Amino acid sequence: MTYLKEFRKSKNLTQEQLADILGFTKSHYVKVEMGIRKPGFNFLKALKDRFGEVDMNEFFK
Repeated sequence: MTYLKEFRKSKNLTQEQLADILGFTKSHYVKVEMGIRKPGFNFLKALKDRFGEVDMNEFFK
């Protein structure tokens, strides 16, 4: 997901760091970022809870 990758980079975080912040494994996070796996409710909620400025609409395009 391009939006997720751009968001992560805008925060100067590695995939592993963001995965840790969200409470997911790096493997799970990478699959979501690459579009292999769709983000589930818990993933999106964790992202929104920790980074309120996230545009959830970007995940449903």
